[in-house]
Amino acid sequence: ASISRDMTSLITTEQFQQVRRFKQILSRYQRNRDLISVGVYVAGADPQLEDAIARYPRLEVYLQQNIGDSVDYGTAIDQLQLSLETREAYA
Repeated sequence: ASISRDMTSLITTEQFQQVRRFKQILSRYQRNRDLISVGVYVAGADPQLEDAIARYPRLEVYLQQNIGDSVDYGTAIDQLQLSLETREAYA
């Protein structure tokens, strides 16, 4: 069975939408990482990419967990929501 199909039986529709949004933002950033890192991307050219750039630091924090760290389900969901709400300034 597909993880994404099984996931819908474990989380709410709102949480599923948050996961999907998280993956879309992360994917947009990853696809353009080279342009961003070498400074070729021009601000104003792609508002969705700028949104991904602004959100990426929080997404990265959400994905990083030390081997000994443990987070309960409710905290993980809260942190997911926070990672989607928080944006860094992009210039």
